[in-house]
Amino acid sequence: MICFRGLLVRLTVLLALCLFGSTSMAAEPRRITHDGSFKFAPDFVDGGKSVLYSVHHIPSQVAIKRLDLTTGKSVIYDSVLTAHQFDPHMSRDSRFVCFGLSSGNPQIYLVIRDLEKKTSAEFKPMGARSTIRTPRISPNKKRVVLTMSAPGGQQIVSVDMQGKKLKRLTESVGTNCWPDFSPDGKKIVFCSSRTTNFEIYVMNSDGSQVKQLTKTPLREMRPAWSPDGKRIAFTSVRSGNHDIYVMDAKGKKVRRITTNPDRDDYPRWHPNNKQLIITSRRNGKTDLYLVNVGK
Repeated sequence: MICFRGLLVRLTVLLALCLFGSTSMAAEPRRITHDGSFKFAPDFVDGGKSVLYSVHHIPSQVAIKRLDLTTGKSVIYDSVLTAHQFDPHMSRDSRFVCFGLSSGNPQIYLVIRDLEKKTSAEFKPMGARSTIRTPRISPNKKRVVLTMSAPGGQQIVSVDMQGKKLKRLTESVGTNCWPDFSPDGKKIVFCSSRTTNFEIYVMNSDGSQVKQLTKTPLREMRPAWSPDGKRIAFTSVRSGNHDIYVMDAKGKKVRRITTNPDRDDYPRWHPNNKQLIITSRRNGKTDLYLVNVGK
C-alpha cells in the first residue's frame, strides 16, 4: 500500500509537470541575507535599492526590517513598535507604507502611514479574532487592498488611505487571499480555495469579472504582478515541492524558476522586470535570495 501511494504521488507530480508548465529554470538564486532567521513577505522599495520584509527578529517578536542591497546592512524599520509587524508594502513613490500590526482585539489590524505628512491611519476589522494580511497600496495611492479574516470568512476587501470606506471585493466560499494590483491598478490577482485547492484568479479592481488563471491538482499561491504588467510570479507545489513559477498575465506560458529541494516562497518583482526576491529555506535556515527570471 505504501509503495502504491508513493507511485501515485510521483505519477500525479509528473502529470502536473506535463500538463501545467515548463520545467526550464533560471540561474541559481543569489543569497542576500545570511542570518538564517525565518523571513517572509519581502518587498522592494526605493526603486529596487532596498527591501522591506518581516522576520522573526527575536523569539517573541516578528519585526519589519529594511535591507540596503548596496551595503547588505539591515535595520529594524520601526524600533519603537514592540507588537508583531506583518507584510510591509510601500507605494512606488515611497510616500505611503502599510503593514499589519498585532493587537488583542482584533488580532491583527492595518496601519497606513503617510511618510510625507507624518500621519498614520488604521483599519480594524470587526471581531475579536479578526485579522488582516498582505495589504497592497493601489498605484494611484487612493486605496489599499488586503485580506480580511472576519465574520463572513476570509475575503479580499479594500479601504481608502484613511482606513475607511470598506469595500468587499470577494464573497465566495473558501479562503480568498494574497491580492496584488496590476501596474495600471485596473485588476487584482489573488488566490482562492473556492474550488477546493488554492488556485490563482484575477478580477477587476472593483471585484467584478473574476477569472481563474490556474487549474492544477495542487496548491498555487502568493501571486505577484510584474511591473510591466505582462507576467505573474507565484508559488506552486505542482512539482511536489514549494517552488517559484512565472506565467503570462493570461495564465499561459508557465515556466518554473526554482528547483530548491526545500522551500522557495514569497516572490516579489524587482522594478527592472528581470529579477525576483524570494524567501528560500536551505539547510534548515531561511534567507532572502535574488533570482534572475529573464524574458
